[in-house]
Amino acid sequence: MVQITAGGIGSGLDINGLVSQLVAAERAPTENRLNQREARVQARLSAYGGLKAVLESFQESLAKLTDVNTYSKRRVVSSNTDVFTASAGASAVAGNYTVEVQQLATQHKIASAAYASSSTEVGTGTLDITVNGSSFSVDIDSDSDTLAGIRDAINSAEDNVGVTASIVQDQDGSHLVLTSDSTGVDNKISVAVTTDGGDTGDLTQLAFDPMAGSNPMSEQVVAKDAIVVVDGFTQNSASNSVTNIIDGVTLDLVSADLGNEHTLTVSQDKNSVRSAVEGFVTAYNSLRGTLNDLTAFDPETQTAGLLQGDSTTLRIASQLRQEIIASVAAVDDDVDTLVELGITSNVSDGKLNIDDATLTAALNDHFSDFKTLFAGDDGFAVRLDAVVENYTRVGGLLDNRTDGLQTQIDRINSERDALDRRIAVIQQRFIQQFTALDTLLGELNTTSNFLSSQLASLPRPNSGNS
Repeated sequence: MVQITAGGIGSGLDINGLVSQLVAAERAPTENRLNQREARVQARLSAYGGLKAVLESFQESLAKLTDVNTYSKRRVVSSNTDVFTASAGASAVAGNYTVEVQQLATQHKIASAAYASSSTEVGTGTLDITVNGSSFSVDIDSDSDTLAGIRDAINSAEDNVGVTASIVQDQDGSHLVLTSDSTGVDNKISVAVTTDGGDTGDLTQLAFDPMAGSNPMSEQVVAKDAIVVVDGFTQNSASNSVTNIIDGVTLDLVSADLGNEHTLTVSQDKNSVRSAVEGFVTAYNSLRGTLNDLTAFDPETQTAGLLQGDSTTLRIASQLRQEIIASVAAVDDDVDTLVELGITSNVSDGKLNIDDATLTAALNDHFSDFKTLFAGDDGFAVRLDAVVENYTRVGGLLDNRTDGLQTQIDRINSERDALDRRIAVIQQRFIQQFTALDTLLGELNTTSNFLSSQLASLPRPNSGNS
């Protein structure tokens, strides 16, 4: 916009004020109209954004129902979790089992004799450490021949096959302790020592042979396999996580309870399916509430929702309603509609209600049908997801509508630019006109002042003469 610089020097006119008021009056009608149009378009853009967000949230709830794994989960209950816990996969067969944990698997642990401190020199040479048939060697020289140095050398060995060294303080001194990283009989530790004439002490005091009757190092914890009995069948396991006794079930042993049987119950996880159905209903009601608000009209206040009468929004609501009341052909006639699952629709607002008793009965009596009901090719969740995907996908119907609205915003901005250019021309014209007027008034004032001075200088008639 052209900057006003005229000041009414010749006439005293407030040219700046006059031009500003005239320009503002010229701009106001068009600018107000553009602002109102933009506000309406921005409101609709925001409404579409909110609608897309709630549609995507609804899709997330459908994802659980379209996932076939939702229907194959198993629920596992231990009668005594202080003794064992369990988990189960889809292949686990429902049933009850008796479980007795006779023994836990343990890690082999051996310890050296006592030394004065962790800085005491033990000796130099080579330690060959073997666990479950795999070995690694640790060279001990004069820089690492202390108890602490040997510990660090073992732990930092790049080819360490599964042994952790530590130092434990006892009343009689410091002990080097070697612990197998894995449980089970096969993971016993053996240590062979090689020295030469340069040994700074007696490194052979760290030797251990599990098959020998006596060793310089003592066995602190005997390596054991877990022993578990299920329905009278016994299984040994190197790990306390037992996977090979009941198909599809993992037993995690917590403590031994020799002579006492406890119960393991494996069942279909109906609660997981119920939770997915309830999540679907909650998300649908949130979507339905948004659609209702966007398309509502209040006759008392004469106010309409931001998308009231919008064809896209009305089409979404209609398509969702059609799918909700439809049936699924590939299941038992007793549960081929949502109503028969206890899910009904309110007449007033279209939201869904769940009758817990009816849903529970359907889960108990027709659980095998739920996968087809929701995740089958003709299932509710699959069909609803297809409807929503048409609107939410990149380049979908909602993107098309928002692109159209953004085009309107761009057009409004272009009209604003044109308005600025037109107003600049009008402002410049006003400046020129008022500047010319100011100049003319200045000239007239000058002429008037001249005439006044000339008239004042004329001699006045002598009023005393006859």
